[in-house]
Amino acid sequence: MKPISEHANFINLQEAEKIGEYLRTMISPSKVEKIEEVVSYRTKYLTIVLEDIFQPYNASAPVRTSECLGLSEIHVVENKSLYKPNEGITKGAQKWIQIRKYQALNADNTSHCISGLKEKGFRIVATSPHVKENSYELDTLPLDRPAAILFGSEELGLSKKAMEQADLFLKLPMYGFTESYNISVTVAIVLSHLAYRLRKEIPNWALSEEEKVFLRNTYYKRSLHNGNLVESDLLQRIRGEI
Repeated sequence: MKPISEHANFINLQEAEKIGEYLRTMISPSKVEKIEEVVSYRTKYLTIVLEDIFQPYNASAPVRTSECLGLSEIHVVENKSLYKPNEGITKGAQKWIQIRKYQALNADNTSHCISGLKEKGFRIVATSPHVKENSYELDTLPLDRPAAILFGSEELGLSKKAMEQADLFLKLPMYGFTESYNISVTVAIVLSHLAYRLRKEIPNWALSEEEKVFLRNTYYKRSLHNGNLVESDLLQRIRGEI
């Protein structure tokens, strides 16, 4: 999987390592230590897809939950509804996690998102309280491959296209009369359980060393004022030395 960095396509690993050495000296030791700790827990093995989530709280809470539980990125599909997280709810989480949006006009953004994830090796898992075939619970969902968990809108759930393209289905236990949890609660339950299982059961859940280099630099830059400009200046100096 590709490293997370605004300029990852233009900076090679050797350059990134040199840039990181410079950036690290511009940040407090305690911040550097915190970044190193967070990077060590980050994973690309698990991600989520939010399809047409429009209510501000439900659009915001999953970002915060995903960042807290170590996800590197999440995916947002906008076919009918614009995704507008509330910063008062995310508490700055969007600064530390990559949000990939699929929002082309008059396009099948759901299929575009899912096909891209499948090309990267993800198993597509749709959350649904109704499907019985190929349906699993949190304890039994296979994690032998990277998993992308799909969550649908508050009123209608996942679209027909999303359900048709899913490889497996995930059902949460329900013991009351109400048909489903609020989506923000569903995301929290699913991710907290799967993130725990991931770190217990999967040896290669963490980022590669190369991915960690680029992610550290991204966090260094986001800890600085005009971090991207600082990186660009450093890159010019480094390339001038070569």
